[in-house]
Amino acid sequence: MLAGLCGACWPQWARRQPKACDERDPVQGCPFCAVAAGAEPDRVLYQDSRLIVMPDRSPRAATHLLVIPRAHVANTNCMGPGDLDLAEELERVGREVLSRHCAPGAPMRFGYHVPPWRSVDHLHLHCLAPPFTPPLAALKYSVPGVWLPSRELIARLRGAGGKRAWGAGARV
Repeated sequence: MLAGLCGACWPQWARRQPKACDERDPVQGCPFCAVAAGAEPDRVLYQDSRLIVMPDRSPRAATHLLVIPRAHVANTNCMGPGDLDLAEELERVGREVLSRHCAPGAPMRFGYHVPPWRSVDHLHLHCLAPPFTPPLAALKYSVPGVWLPSRELIARLRGAGGKRAWGAGARV
């Protein structure tokens, strides 16, 4: 179905070449590396030596935050068992900051878009407190193969046994 789309029809973000998984240094032109370097300080809700939390530029839920690592990790396919602590910290911090910014008792959802279904090639955890706007946006944050719940990523990293165990770019 998708193979028949021409370059003009296929979104540019889906045609992007992935960054090398071993690169963790800032990447020129990466908007999240720019935020980590101090650009747009007014958007930052929380920061520490490893992570930054900010609102999503195009929120699709009543509260929609992003947690990004300061180090440039391209995407979930570039994570291995050595990144387990990072994945756990992303969710812990995201949960703490989201709970301070959403309605008390609001449902919460945490996860990642997987390649090629993400808009920025820098790992970022979506922290969402529905309702979704528009309501169909809920699909973008739930469809397997497009959306990877944070708990599932953490479970995969725990069970990877020293390997990058999934994704087209998976490496041993």
